[in-house]
Amino acid sequence: MHDPVRFLARPAPRVAPELLGWRLAIGPHVARITETEAYHGERDRACHASKGRTPRSAGLYARAGTLYVYLCYGMHWMLNLVCDDVDVPSAVLIRSIELPGIDPRASNGPGKVAKLLGLHRSHNGQHLDHGDLHLLPPLVPVKRRRRGPRVGVAYAGPGWAEKPWRWWEDGFPVVANRL
Repeated sequence: MHDPVRFLARPAPRVAPELLGWRLAIGPHVARITETEAYHGERDRACHASKGRTPRSAGLYARAGTLYVYLCYGMHWMLNLVCDDVDVPSAVLIRSIELPGIDPRASNGPGKVAKLLGLHRSHNGQHLDHGDLHLLPPLVPVKRRRRGPRVGVAYAGPGWAEKPWRWWEDGFPVVANRL
């Protein structure tokens, strides 16, 4: 499936592993996605929608292909691609990218991803169909994926903090089990 919006119009836990190898294009940059993390539904206590629809989480309820960009810890912008149907809060956090000419250690965290791509508050709510950022299909499929628990969500409590909803490309040099 090469239509990015149709590809994303499924639950984030299904999209996230398949998003590896897809490419993000913005301005002169084309980066390959190497690590993702899924957040799905109001029951997911690690998801911003766990408290229902709020001004901050409203973007998670938008149509697939909407960018959900938020500030974390008051210092790092984070890029999420909204998935699933309208009114179903579901998104994939882009945790790591490969950008030609950039040391992989400079792109191995979600805050670094947004910084390298120049993403900030003004990108929140943009859509892949008509915004600055575009999602392109992979040039070659990812051969092997690995999975593990999401990072930094201990506050979500048992069951949610350990949920293995993080995927990365096996062999990508900067990915480690960062718990």
